[in-house]
Amino acid sequence: MKNKTKITILSVVVAILTISLAGLLYLTFIKDSKLKAMGYTYDEIKLLHQYDLAEKVDHYHQSLLYALTSKDFQQKNLDYYLLLESQMDYTSIINQLADKYDLQQCQTLLQFLDVQDIIELDDYDKIENLTDFKTLINNGYTLFSAVTLTNSVDSETIRLFTAELNQQKADNYISYLQKGYTPEIINKLHSLSVDIFNNIAGINYFKQLDGLISNSNFKINNLARYIWYIQEFGCDEAEAIDDVNRNLDFVEEPDFESFYTGEIFIVNEFSLTMLVNKNHQLKQDFVPENLVEIPGDYREHSQPLYQEVADAFITMSDACYADCDRRILVYSGYRSYDMEDSLYQTIVAANTSAEEAELEDQVIVDSFAARAGASEHQTGLAIDVLQKGYSHQEFADCKSSDWMNDHAHEYGFILRYPPAKAFITGYYYISYHYRYVGVKPATIMKTYNWTLEEYNLLFN
Repeated sequence: MKNKTKITILSVVVAILTISLAGLLYLTFIKDSKLKAMGYTYDEIKLLHQYDLAEKVDHYHQSLLYALTSKDFQQKNLDYYLLLESQMDYTSIINQLADKYDLQQCQTLLQFLDVQDIIELDDYDKIENLTDFKTLINNGYTLFSAVTLTNSVDSETIRLFTAELNQQKADNYISYLQKGYTPEIINKLHSLSVDIFNNIAGINYFKQLDGLISNSNFKINNLARYIWYIQEFGCDEAEAIDDVNRNLDFVEEPDFESFYTGEIFIVNEFSLTMLVNKNHQLKQDFVPENLVEIPGDYREHSQPLYQEVADAFITMSDACYADCDRRILVYSGYRSYDMEDSLYQTIVAANTSAEEAELEDQVIVDSFAARAGASEHQTGLAIDVLQKGYSHQEFADCKSSDWMNDHAHEYGFILRYPPAKAFITGYYYISYHYRYVGVKPATIMKTYNWTLEEYNLLFN
């Protein structure tokens, strides 16, 4: 009896061991064989089993493993870790995305975005209308543009973008939004003129803009003058438009000295569109970087220019010669503060006929010559030009002057002191003085007949 009992117990033990061994063999060689074939280690397989993921993976999921071992791991987001697969550890970002979007929305996003783009969505507010967002993405808009527009404008405007506007116009639209303009005002600008919409994108925020562009008598060429008039007289937009359109702000014989008597702003930052004039002045020690000598065939005197200006001038001079067989030369380029001071004093002395008339004649000099610190020549961006064989003072009568008037903006140059703008610029018309600002700003100023003062009010 005892032997029979022992045999029974032994049989049970053997059976248990056999079952355990079979189970172990199953787990080791059969059940997890697929996981091992995918490249998972024993410890990684244990992790997958711990969270019931063994049956949900069909390949080696590196980012899932990052998540399972991350300090940021949240079990509630397991399905997100499975869905948003990458070769980087984005556990923390995926957690944040899971707070913004449900799993179905993430699945929708994956239909037209890759995982990296979805990860970048963490930098933006939640996209409420994924349909509009998808429309913009499918039409080629950048992630930033598509998110910004979807979150800023209505579906009707989105349809406008996909039907009529391109990426550049979208960027311009966003530029207006970033300045503080509402979609309603921006749409008015676009309805006013697509060219205006594109050209003045980046304009500073003016609360008066809506009232100005809504007026049927609004003229884009007078935009800066309207704003100045409103600021000067405290009137409304309608009155400013009416008065400026009738040139009531125009002063034929301005007090040129008075430009120096107001508040003087010190200009410290160099830029291609920097404004230097009688009340925006440079310090004595201001010297631009990257000054280069222009080749002798393109200049009258040895005065350097900012590198970009020199390159643009050479190209422009060659184009002028090719078009009209006339060579334009640089008569004067960079001049230091001390050089400007000496030149100004020389001009004053030459125009002073009597000691008691000095002040009167100095005011006259201020209509065409700059005092030290107020001269653009100190920036290295300004040039006085002449046509080869003629003096710079004869330039207005030269064939190349007509060519420059038509084409200088194509090379980044503007006629700095045009006719009938002395009340704005502080100088009478100077035919030979040009200023480099870059092609896009120069083209805008040429298109709307704006001076650099007007451009800077609107944009800088």
